[in-house]
Amino acid sequence: MSTRVEAISFPNYSGVRCLMMPYIQGDPESVPDGYAPYAAIIESLAIERGQVGYLTIDESPVVAGKPHRGDRAKHGRAIHTEAGVSSGVYGWGRCNVWGGRHAVTLDHGVRILLANSLGATCAIWDAEHYDTTEDGDIGHVSDLYPLSDAEIMEAGDVHEIGILTPHESLPVKRAGRRQFLRIVGRGVHGREPYFTRNPLLESA
Repeated sequence: MSTRVEAISFPNYSGVRCLMMPYIQGDPESVPDGYAPYAAIIESLAIERGQVGYLTIDESPVVAGKPHRGDRAKHGRAIHTEAGVSSGVYGWGRCNVWGGRHAVTLDHGVRILLANSLGATCAIWDAEHYDTTEDGDIGHVSDLYPLSDAEIMEAGDVHEIGILTPHESLPVKRAGRRQFLRIVGRGVHGREPYFTRNPLLESA
């Protein structure tokens, strides 16, 4: 079964960036003017239209021969789940020393839309890997996920995954500039300092 849901056309590259910025899904007027080139995409893509979601746009250079996520991978292949797990709770980021939980916790049912402008740089398996690690890196069980069983994302394709869907950042064939888009649906609790603030939605 495919995780692909539709396709988009990315705007011209400008180096714009936001990380987990709260906004209203499907409403381009709920994001600052600096992201106006993405207005059509923001309007067309939503998991729960009209609900608060979290937007990541990352336009950045990539190096030939390296996975974009390669620096964070602990094993030979950069396979991971979006969420990590600590004390039985799914989440992201730092773990509280006292409670052992992530600073940001995630409901199991959180859905995510992914797209990027470079084809063949991400592989997705239509599965859930419940036994993930604290930071979501599952490269140590890469034998469970042969590339022959994966769906390879093409440029502009939008895929819907869950927080435990295994996916792998693949080596980039040539140096260039990559545009990455992620929309995270509702079910996110807490925030990390690196999350981009949205002055239009400070109460989110």
